[in-house]
Amino acid sequence: MFLALAMLAAFAALATSALLFAAKRDPAFYTAAASRPIDYDSHEKAAKLLTRVLDLQNDIRAKETWGDTFTAEELNCFFAENMGAKDGLCELLPKGFHSPRIAIDGDRLKIGLRYREGFWSGVIWLEAKIWLVADQVNVAAVEVCDLKAGAIPFGSQSILDRIGDVARESSMSVTWYRNKSNPVGVFKFFAKQPRPTSQILTLEVKDGKLAIAGRSFLETAPAVPAGVNPVAQLP
Repeated sequence: MFLALAMLAAFAALATSALLFAAKRDPAFYTAAASRPIDYDSHEKAAKLLTRVLDLQNDIRAKETWGDTFTAEELNCFFAENMGAKDGLCELLPKGFHSPRIAIDGDRLKIGLRYREGFWSGVIWLEAKIWLVADQVNVAAVEVCDLKAGAIPFGSQSILDRIGDVARESSMSVTWYRNKSNPVGVFKFFAKQPRPTSQILTLEVKDGKLAIAGRSFLETAPAVPAGVNPVAQLP
């Protein structure tokens, strides 16, 4: 009996070790992005990206057409500069999470965040597809194709609920449903505005870039459904 219990304990320890090792195995895209050295080039790209985001916000308020394209490399430089474990903007993330990194592979967006620090830290990451919903105004769908802790797949409704909470704090409404086995979130932008003054016409994740473009109604004008050609020239 003691021998059997000892063997059972050994197998349990082996299984636990394998599970811990798999959970701590960072995805390749995260390792590649996080290993990029922080140098003058990354400082410059991070600073320019912040300026461009602020300019885009101003354009949405003041111009009839607006848009910009951001590369995964530029976004990762900004994350490295401003969202590490001890950086101020890290407070925008859920408690315990820091150092986000992204990759764009074809039409798939991968985003990972490190949870905690030290030996027990690990990367929670997801892979998603994003598109504007046809025949709807300012509505985008996000299909979660993969959700993992390290190399271990898992489904956590609490994480999806937290994503929804963050969206609502940013004036978006969100509804979750399932497409076969994948959760899909339907996000409506400017949800708190009875008559939105801006409309997103392009929201595209492709070939290492995130592109967004649209128009604003400086005077009262009807919005049109998604699926039309973008009115802004993207860089």
